Amino acid sequence: MFKLYTTLAQEDKIEGLGKGRVIIQQDFDNLEAELQQARAQISKLQKKQMGNNHKISLARFRITDLEHIINDIQIRHQEDKESLLNAINELKISQEGPSDY
Repeated sequence: MFKLYTTLAQEDKIEGLGKGRVIIQQDFDNLEAELQQARAQISKLQKKQMGNNHKISLARFRITDLEHIINDIQIRHQEDKESLLNAINELKISQEGPSDY
């Protein structure tokens, strides 16, 4: 009788382990599904971030381009100003006539 009880107890343990395995497998399957969902969300966020990074890069490029244009305008303005001052000085000199030393 003791032997039979031990065998039944062992069978119960084995059956319990089998059920536990099913529970563990179900938990594993659930975790796998959650992992896939998380990966999909991460992928979606990465694509969105890449789009934002592209927009930021484009904005930085435009800002740099505008800075170059402003710098070129400032340089041309300075050159035009100097040219105008030189022309005014030459005009004054030509109107005053030759200087007598």
